[in-house]
Amino acid sequence: MRGDVNIYLVVDDWRRHGKSVYSTEAGVQLSMGDFHSGTTFPGTIELDEEDAAELRRALRDGFQPVFWILEAKHVVTK
Repeated sequence: MRGDVNIYLVVDDWRRHGKSVYSTEAGVQLSMGDFHSGTTFPGTIELDEEDAAELRRALRDGFQPVFWILEAKHVVTK
């Protein structure tokens, strides 16, 4: 059974090789327009019911997961 969860993706920072580029020229350029800290985009995560319940419990308890974003063409699916 499906347990899709509607979410908001919130821009936090720009990083390269795991390090923030916020205070660099590249970071300034990347943060202009719609991709600055705090910008929010709606989305949906497709989960089964068990994982959806686990995520909702964690969010309710004040925990926030952090994700990397990869373009789908770079991801190997099951």
